[in-house]
Amino acid sequence: APGFWVQLGVFRQREGADGFHRYVAADLDWLAPLLAVFAEPTTFRLQAGPYANREQAQDVAKRVRESLSLVPVIVERR
Repeated sequence: APGFWVQLGVFRQREGADGFHRYVAADLDWLAPLLAVFAEPTTFRLQAGPYANREQAQDVAKRVRESLSLVPVIVERR
């Protein structure tokens, strides 16, 4: 879906992305319905979204950073 997404991780194997998806969903239940794994030719990306604008995505990224001590990246899908 187009919009802004909060990228939480990039993995070489689907199992890594799925495992991290389960971990994040269990830890951040408010974010669970917005999580998705995107399969690309050589990677699997765990992202949350979509958000209508960059500011909303940045607010979510800040909450994730504070909760999980990781640095998410904001990406735009068109």
